[in-house]
Amino acid sequence: PEKTVALLNKLVSRFDELAERHGVEKIKTIGDAYMVASGVPEPRPDHAVALAGMALDMIAAARDISVETHLPINIRAGMASGPMMAGVIGKRKFSYDVWGDPVNLASRLEQASLPGRILICPTCREALEGQFEMQSRGMIEVKGVGAQETWYLGARK
Repeated sequence: PEKTVALLNKLVSRFDELAERHGVEKIKTIGDAYMVASGVPEPRPDHAVALAGMALDMIAAARDISVETHLPINIRAGMASGPMMAGVIGKRKFSYDVWGDPVNLASRLEQASLPGRILICPTCREALEGQFEMQSRGMIEVKGVGAQETWYLGARK
């Protein structure tokens, strides 16, 4: 367990540095999952571009740490865009969190993605058009949404 925690700490610390560099908000880690949002708490017109850059750098960081540690580390990501709420609720153990359809969709896209890839929704594709390479994955069935057209995010153009 100690080695696993040390490895996760190395990876999450690298992701935290990337979040700061890209100006996105780390929301939480849950086990080996790392959640970020862009455009909260302050809206920004380039939220999708910032998040796409973060996602690509996370994939590269995982690959680098895999080489450094000689361990088979591979991550996958899901990315969705749209209206959501962010804030703190409850009475104990406060934590900043996000809620809304894009949050759920991003989680479902991550689950449907392949290792080393970032799966995005149509709204993200539209926001990133002309700035990033994208490869169609086609239609997939998304729990709670139904059939959804998706793309893999590629390198910045």
